[in-house]
Amino acid sequence: EEEKKKKKGPKKKRTDLKVEAHTNAMSTEDFKVYESKEAEMTNTDRVVRETAALRNDLEQYTLDMRSRLRGDLKAYITPADCDKFMEDLQTMEDWIYDEGYDAQKSTIKKKLDELKARGSPLERRQYEYKNSKERVERLKVNIGKYRQLGASTDKKYAHIDKAKMESIVKKCEELDTWATNTAVLIGNTPQHNDAPVTCAEIKAKQDELVNFAQPILNTPAPKPKPAPKEKKEEAKKEEAKKDEAAKKDEAKMETEPTAEPAKAEAKKDDEEMDLD
Repeated sequence: EEEKKKKKGPKKKRTDLKVEAHTNAMSTEDFKVYESKEAEMTNTDRVVRETAALRNDLEQYTLDMRSRLRGDLKAYITPADCDKFMEDLQTMEDWIYDEGYDAQKSTIKKKLDELKARGSPLERRQYEYKNSKERVERLKVNIGKYRQLGASTDKKYAHIDKAKMESIVKKCEELDTWATNTAVLIGNTPQHNDAPVTCAEIKAKQDELVNFAQPILNTPAPKPKPAPKEKKEEAKKEEAKKDEAAKKDEAKMETEPTAEPAKAEAKKDDEEMDLD
């Protein structure tokens, strides 16, 4: 009864605790939105830079080409074409400082390509006419060198078939005629026209000569024929005879010194007998 009378403890009740977290960090959805905007702005900046650079290239090409048409490229274009090109270049310069300032990258690139399509042929003509003469002269020098080798009587070419050596000389004569005609043709062609023969074609003739002549000149000399079997046997017999004679001489030299002591002993005995 006393235990029952003891006071009971306070009652306990469990309740779920709600926790709310607050942070200054950006949500995943917002992060993706801003990331997309950043990429878009980066791409816009890149296009702006590339457009500005391309506009500068167009301006530079326009000014340079106009200057060159009065200078180093003047001989490679007819007067009428030159006047028309100069007029178009002036129009392009006006466009650059007006509409071109706000033009898109693709539009500027198209206009630059159009100018280069007209200017590049002039630069190509200049290169061909300036270098073709030197290439022909170089070809003639090599023709002379291989002509001399084809007619050479040097011993190191004595093993090469005569007809093959003559074919080198014939090839040189053929290419020499081509080189002479080419030089005349280039000299008689107005420089405002495309070169009738390109430097690449002249270089191809050079390679043709080398590839034809060099393998013939590099023909290896035939190896010396081995000695006949009979001669080899005779040489072996002769060698054996020499060895046998050498052995006999050696034996004779070994026996000769033994006779000297015997003579000396006999001489001593004779002296003793004389004393007696």
